[in-house]
Amino acid sequence: MLTIKRLKVLVCLVVWVFVATTASWGYTGPDISGPGVQGDALSADPTYQNRSVPKQQFPAQSQRGSYTSRGTGGSSHSGQVYRSPYQPSVAPLPAPCGPQGCPVPGVIGPAAQGPAPGMFGLFSPQGMGFGSCFGPILPHVGSKQFEVRAQVWYPSLYRSDVVWGTNGIGGIGTDLDLKEDLGLGPNQYLGVYEGRCQIRCNWGLRFIFNPINYRANHNPQNIFWFGNQVFSAFVNTLTVWDRYRYRAELVYDWFHKPNAVSSLFAGYEMYDDKLTISQLNLSRSKSKTLGLYTAGASIERVIRDIGSATVSTECRWSAVFDYDHFGWDGLWVGRIYMPMNCGRYGYLEGGYRWVAHDTSQPTNTEKLQLAGPTAGMGLIF
Repeated sequence: MLTIKRLKVLVCLVVWVFVATTASWGYTGPDISGPGVQGDALSADPTYQNRSVPKQQFPAQSQRGSYTSRGTGGSSHSGQVYRSPYQPSVAPLPAPCGPQGCPVPGVIGPAAQGPAPGMFGLFSPQGMGFGSCFGPILPHVGSKQFEVRAQVWYPSLYRSDVVWGTNGIGGIGTDLDLKEDLGLGPNQYLGVYEGRCQIRCNWGLRFIFNPINYRANHNPQNIFWFGNQVFSAFVNTLTVWDRYRYRAELVYDWFHKPNAVSSLFAGYEMYDDKLTISQLNLSRSKSKTLGLYTAGASIERVIRDIGSATVSTECRWSAVFDYDHFGWDGLWVGRIYMPMNCGRYGYLEGGYRWVAHDTSQPTNTEKLQLAGPTAGMGLIF
């Protein structure tokens, strides 16, 4: 009986070794013809479902440009891919992307390397961007470049109420209209000069200088009080108004695409203002120097190309303010860029500018609005 039991155990061991050896040859045997039986096909046998079977790896591109297939035995065959007959055909994977990542389909330019760093790209060198764009490219001042522009502005005094001083008995002085009561011309040619230095891809410094100069001789129809002094009617009166605006701003291009640029800016504005009224040997001057804070936004977008030139439009709006003063400055222009060598551009522009300023004090009130067409030229270098 002991001999029969030992014989049965020996037969079972031989059968088990034969089955295991056959299974291992079917998975790794390099000498079999055809693709052979892969490890995934063995999963159909319920006796092997609970065993840990290494899975086939996806083909990868070798340094010589050929595809290799690696099994559990570590053997490789260049230029040939083995697939399981029980699985659908899988196309070879493309070559691995470079160190900057895979390009995003349908996106061109810097955005093709994937999302920009930072919070939604807010502080990335390219600025924020949404989606893709194709078509004409908007010329824009680049890093370490400069932009200068000069405009001729032809505004009208739409609102010019000025009160300064009292009427001699403690009341508020006369509310004067600079155009109706003092004869300042409805239109005057003024200059606006602007310079910008781009210190980084999307950060720049901008400086604006806007002198306002009016002169007029007029015979007022009524007596009026100005600077605690009464002025007679029907007497030749000279009015001189000079205002010099100086503005410095930090500009951030928060949205920057090849066809559009939107910017946020903030800074400081100082202006020297002097209004002088003279009559015979009597003269009074209202003079002040103010420092105001500024903040605003702008957007410029390309329209189309005309030959080698590019047509765009820009809208800019800003506010100036402090405790007792508030004003705004709006600008819309259409622009034509003409390319020059080495990334330089010249442009011509035309549009409309609107400037307003309010001062609210009991005996020093000022409400001024100037608006009119503007034309200019600029250079990016």
